[in-house]
Amino acid sequence: MTKIVYLDQNHWVTMAQARVAPEKIQRADERQAADELWGLVTAGQVRLPLSSAHLVETVRAGDRERRRDLAKVMLDAYGGWHMLNPLVVRRYEFVGGFGGPAPTVADVFTTVAESPFFTYVPTIGNAARGQAQSLATSIAWRAAWASLLLGETLSKEELDTTAGVIERWAAVPAALAQYLRDHPAERDMRLVTVTYLLGDLKADIAQACVLAGIGNEELVNHLQPENVVGFFSRLPFTGRVLEVIQARLRNTADKWVNNDLNDLLFLACAAGYADHVVAEKKTGHYLREADKFTVPGASVRLNLRSLVQALQTSDQPSR
Repeated sequence: MTKIVYLDQNHWVTMAQARVAPEKIQRADERQAADELWGLVTAGQVRLPLSSAHLVETVRAGDRERRRDLAKVMLDAYGGWHMLNPLVVRRYEFVGGFGGPAPTVADVFTTVAESPFFTYVPTIGNAARGQAQSLATSIAWRAAWASLLLGETLSKEELDTTAGVIERWAAVPAALAQYLRDHPAERDMRLVTVTYLLGDLKADIAQACVLAGIGNEELVNHLQPENVVGFFSRLPFTGRVLEVIQARLRNTADKWVNNDLNDLLFLACAAGYADHVVAEKKTGHYLREADKFTVPGASVRLNLRSLVQALQTSDQPSR
C-alpha cells in the first residue's frame, strides 16, 4: 500500500543529486537510500507530495541550472500530489475542535488544483467530492505548477519583502524567549505557549467559529485555562506546533531565525498527517519529542537511509 512521505527541502536536494550528480552525496549509504526511494516511488509504493514551501525554496535555490534540475526531479516524483497549505489545515483543525468537520489525511494530501495555496477553500469531510475536477482543470493546474516550479528566481525586491515579513514573525517568539530568560520563574510553559498562540491565531479562531457555527460562550468553554492545553494537544498539526514552540522556549540557548517559519509550519503539519516525514535535524528532533504529548502522526526521520529502512521493515498501515 502507498505510503505518504513528506521530504524537507534538503532531502529533495539529495534526491536530485542521486539523479544528476550522485558523486555530490558524501555518504554511500545515503546515495543508495535515495536510489532505493526512487525505486519505491516508481513502483507506486511511496507518494512524495509537494507543498508551497517547496515552491518558495526551489525558486530561491542557487543558480539557474541547479534550480531547474531540482525542479525537474520534484516534478518527476510528486505524481500531482500536494500537501494542503498549513494555514488552511490549522483553520480546519480549529473547526474540528469546535465540533465541525475536521481535516483528514485525504483532505491534507490531495491532487486538487490550487491546494498548496492559503487561498484554497477545501471541502473538508468529503475529500472524494473535493477531488472531483475536470480533466482540463487538472491538466491546466499541473502545467501551472510545473511552470512555477521551473520559473526564474524571485527578484531581490520580492526576496527582501518576504524576508521582512518572516523577520517580524521570528521577532515575536524571540522577544518572548528573551523575556523568559530575563525573568526566570516557575511557569507552566505549555500554558505560556498557548497564550502566545491564542494571540497569534485570533483571525484563524474567529474564522473557525463561523465555519463551525459556535458563539462566544461555546468558544470560551473550549479555551478555559484548565482545558486549553488539552484542546490544542488534540489537534494533529497545531498540537505539534505548541510542543515545538514550548520546547524551544525552554531551551535558553535556542535562537529564532527566518527559516524557522517554514520548518515549523510545514514539517509539523506533515508530521500530523503523513506516514513519514524526513526533516532537517533541529526541527526533526523537536518533532520527535512532540510525539510524546500529541496524537499519533508520522514517523519522523532525519535522513533517507533511516526512512528507507523503515519503509522496508514497517507494518505501519498506509494513510
